[in-house]
This record gives sequence, structure tokens and C-alpha cells, in this order.
Amino acid sequence: MTSSTDSSSTIVLPESESERDGDTRDSQPGPAEPHAATSAAPAKSSAPTMSILALSLGIASLIFAQTVVVPLAAVILGVFGLRDEPAGRGFAIWGIVLACVATFGWVFIVVAGALFSLPFILLGAAF
Repeated sequence: MTSSTDSSSTIVLPESESERDGDTRDSQPGPAEPHAATSAAPAKSSAPTMSILALSLGIASLIFAQTVVVPLAAVILGVFGLRDEPAGRGFAIWGIVLACVATFGWVFIVVAGALFSLPFILLGAAF
């Protein structure tokens, strides 16, 4: 008979500090110890990215307000920036304000133009 040797690998896990010290207490984290799940969570970025994007789109909406997409995106990003990024509060507010001014400015120009041209349209229809 031939004997064969099994070459299986063994995984050795590192010991925790309490096992090395011979401490047999319960290894549950106490109130002072951070929980493992909370330490693995990604940290929030401190850069006011959404607020800066809201301001940029607010400025761009002064030119592209007729599309409705740019001012709407500026307002949405501004609201999210106000909620999530306290460091970029001013950027977010100015982005919202510029987008609203651009949108309502174009509405005002269209309404004023219609009201201005209405008498000429009515006079032209009379003849």
C-alpha cells in the first residue's frame, strides 16, 4: 500500500488583543468602542460640489433659461447643496436665486412682449 500525504492549506486568523492577553470576557464592543460597521462607512466629502455646480448652472441659466433644463438642474442641485453641504450654503443660495431670476426673467420678457404687441395685433385684425 502506498500512503499519500494530503497537502491542504491551513488558514490562521490573527488573534485579537483580548485573546492574546488571556481575557475571556465577552468580545462585544462597549459604548466607548466604535462599531465595526460605522467605521467602514465612507466619510462625507467636505467640498461643496453640489453647491458649486448649482452656482455654475445658475450663471449658465442666465443664458440658457429657455431650455428649462439648466435652471431646473440648478435649483435641484442648490436644494440638495443646502441640505447636505453647510460649507457651500452661499453658493447654493446664489445658484437657486440666479436660476429663478433667469427663469422668471424670461417669463416676464415674454409676457411683456405679448402685452406690448397685443394692441398692434388687435388693430391689424380690425382693418
